[in-house]
Amino acid sequence: MRAIDVHVHPSTRGLDHHACRYFRRDLSEVPQTAEAFAALYIKHDVKAPLIGWHPSTVKGGSRNSNEHVIELATRFPDAFPGILGSLDIHAEDLNAVADYAQELARNPKVLGFKFHPPDQGFYPTERRLYPIWEVLQGSGKPVMFHAGFTVLGADTEGGSGIALDYGRPVHLDTLARDFPRMKIIAAHPGWPWEQELVGVVTHKKNLFVDTSGYLAEQLPEIFLKAIGGRLQDKALFGTDFPYVDLEKALASFSRMNFKESVKEKLLLTNAKALFGL
Repeated sequence: MRAIDVHVHPSTRGLDHHACRYFRRDLSEVPQTAEAFAALYIKHDVKAPLIGWHPSTVKGGSRNSNEHVIELATRFPDAFPGILGSLDIHAEDLNAVADYAQELARNPKVLGFKFHPPDQGFYPTERRLYPIWEVLQGSGKPVMFHAGFTVLGADTEGGSGIALDYGRPVHLDTLARDFPRMKIIAAHPGWPWEQELVGVVTHKKNLFVDTSGYLAEQLPEIFLKAIGGRLQDKALFGTDFPYVDLEKALASFSRMNFKESVKEKLLLTNAKALFGL
């Protein structure tokens, strides 16, 4: 196994066209059948837990879902070892959501969970959500939260109603304090709060971070320095596929002036340990 890509959206459903334009991603380059999607990851000897969350900005076509990504992981285990499940944190009955979270956590295909606070419109520190976080902490499975800027709604009037403040890294600092046994992954370097993100991940042992949304040479300088040094045991390779090209991301990391031992941690070892792969 060459790498584990911890941040992958299925290119078979739920493609956000604003995000594709932002990343200048030609849709003809994106595999949109399940077979082609899996073949790409197998070709590059990379495994990827698939994210079940569906962006609010995608109104047309078939919706992404936990069921869809579980099906993909079941059909193509050589590419997709499992999923990061999604939950409706605005449901009327949050006790039912907590029960569903417990059910998902018992599924061996569910390796963790993923939330997008700016798009889902919530702060991770909202007390109404704490019973759900208790369940996820008890599961022992990592929980990923989007951090920082989002391409969803970018360069649209009012950002399509999406507020960046929900994704401030400091909110994850409070969550990591209140749930010290929850393994929390901040998705992305947290720009424009990359310094804040480096600070909270450094401070809280149960906080981790992925590199997704960027090629390695595009990462903020303070973040790049941190993951090559103090945070080398807490950083995880991620692409944000299909918006960032897998092959380009791998080539970008290979060009970085990191020690080989650090590259191996970032690309493979840290994720294997965190997700039990």
